Amino acid sequence: MSEKPFEENPHSKASLESSGHEIGELRDLTIDPIAEKKLRRKLDFLLLPLATLCYTFFFLDRSNIGNAKSAGMDKDIGLHTFDFNIGTCLFYVVYLLTEIPCVLMVKRFGFWLLPLSIVCFGVVTLSSAFIHNRTGFYLTRIFLGFCEAFQLPGLSYFLSRYYRRSELTSRIGTFMIVAGGSAGAFGGLLAAGLLARGKIGSRESWQNIFLVEGIITTGIGLILLFIFPTDPERTTMLTEEERELAKRRIFVDQPDIKYTKEAMSKVLIKRGAFNVTTLCCTWLYIVGTAPIFKSKVFAAFNVSVQGLGIFLPSILRVNYPEASSIRIQILVVPIYITASVVALLGTIGCIKFKVHWVFCLTGALLNIIGYSIWTATDSSAAKVRYAACFLNMSGGFLGGPVVLGWAASNASPDTIRAMVGAVVSGIGGIGSIAGVWAYVQTDAITGYHKGNVFNLSMAATLVVTCIGLFLWQLQENRKRERGERDYRLQKEDVGTLGNLHPSFRFIY
Repeated sequence: MSEKPFEENPHSKASLESSGHEIGELRDLTIDPIAEKKLRRKLDFLLLPLATLCYTFFFLDRSNIGNAKSAGMDKDIGLHTFDFNIGTCLFYVVYLLTEIPCVLMVKRFGFWLLPLSIVCFGVVTLSSAFIHNRTGFYLTRIFLGFCEAFQLPGLSYFLSRYYRRSELTSRIGTFMIVAGGSAGAFGGLLAAGLLARGKIGSRESWQNIFLVEGIITTGIGLILLFIFPTDPERTTMLTEEERELAKRRIFVDQPDIKYTKEAMSKVLIKRGAFNVTTLCCTWLYIVGTAPIFKSKVFAAFNVSVQGLGIFLPSILRVNYPEASSIRIQILVVPIYITASVVALLGTIGCIKFKVHWVFCLTGALLNIIGYSIWTATDSSAAKVRYAACFLNMSGGFLGGPVVLGWAASNASPDTIRAMVGAVVSGIGGIGSIAGVWAYVQTDAITGYHKGNVFNLSMAATLVVTCIGLFLWQLQENRKRERGERDYRLQKEDVGTLGNLHPSFRFIY
């Protein structure tokens, strides 16, 4: 099995102190920059490939429904006008309701839950190859929503246990973008190959996609169960000196915390969900990473950057009605590659220039331009609309990790760091649920003009929210520099102030 997790007892201070999580053991909090650089490189080499691998299969098994639909799944299992919308909606409702409980389970019981969830949603994907009616479609989407709810917030929290605030955005960006881009491109090529393969046993066509991807995902999850690391205080992938340095980095990065992993409390959980940064980033995530594309047949939408390609193959089918299924899958590939490069450069820029709002604003503007193209053109402008897909996908890919990094970089202490990923990406499902019904088949006669205008308007709110959050954080930093928040030091719970601490500075 994976490394033994730290057993947190929320009612026992002694258990925290005896576990090596207490600051009293680290009297000297100075950090050798050379040793820190070596540790950071080691973490990048060991952790990022694991996070990327997990997220690749998370993204692949979420978005393959689009590949299957474009290959005729909806017709084969007898889905009617709104059935596909309802099934997809059920996925996001379950995902939204379970993300926060799932990430709190990860904090409480350990990171081994992440590879276990991969095994579970691999099995669900595999079972999707054997559905034959609407009920089976609904059930598999419900179970997939629960199993996948562990991944994005869990991986974000996992990285926040090892990296400093100023290092998080590029790392979150790396695993989200590389995984999302490679899964989207690889998924298209794999789907094309599987569709051309013919029968695999008793399965054929779209069933092959679920069958093969489910088997691969389950196998990868089983392997990861044995190698996935636990908390930095206990992991065997680091030496004793590296573990001490990893703990020291956590203490230095967050003012006056006593433990690297404090006990959970209702107060901290509530603070993690309801604060200005989290709420603003949640809205940015809902709108900026849920682009909805115009289609003659159905709505195309996404809950977050990992779901941006669910309906892309079918959108391309509208643009190129005479193209074969294999060609449609191949047309997806350059969109993902372009979006991945743009977004990766953006997240690196966040760290290099120590700024998030500029790159978040850039993603918003790309979405606005893309929606404007869809609103202003009709089906005769196939090439222009294809170009708009590049803009919308790039804006969504850039917005997702930048917004998550923005939220995570300003979260402290540990419970709040665990919460923000779940709140931002989980509540982001609201945008997807609304998006399901923004474009319905009965509105096809209008060309879905109302839906496109709605999404263009929502994308415009990104600009206001992004600039507003930047100005608020800038003003709050100035107030703390002037000592206007020093009164908080008189409270008894100084060790859990985290991002409320007068010496805490927002990274905007």
